[in-house]
Amino acid sequence: MLALTVLYDPECGLCRRAHDWLAEQAKLIELHFVPCASDEARKRYPVLDHDLTKQDLTVIGDDGAVYFGPKAWLMVLWALVRYRDWAYRLATPELLPTSSSDPGGVTANLEWLLNALQFGRLQYLGTGELGVGQLDQYLHARSF
Repeated sequence: MLALTVLYDPECGLCRRAHDWLAEQAKLIELHFVPCASDEARKRYPVLDHDLTKQDLTVIGDDGAVYFGPKAWLMVLWALVRYRDWAYRLATPELLPTSSSDPGGVTANLEWLLNALQFGRLQYLGTGELGVGQLDQYLHARSF
């Protein structure tokens, strides 16, 4: 995979913050940003449910793979030099909500994670199982 296209909602505050933050990061693979449900998105991906892409972040790989919600967030972290290791850590079943009866909780966790990434707070976590355990505690406590 050489590139990811990130469909984001430019009217969503969290999405705009994520876009701005991602644009500044060193990347291992290219990220292209396209507003969701835009004419450009519909032209590039005519078979996608574009109403659904307005509900959460959607990422499309240059191989055609589509990632939605928490898995899309993981993919953009995976594309970054500094955060690929964190993408692997966060991909564990304990930390990655694949479905949720509390979508607001998922968004709150993602917003917390974006804040932690922006302000370099993840550097204080341990590595391996210790780091995953600490991150799980932080996500549930929502504070450092």
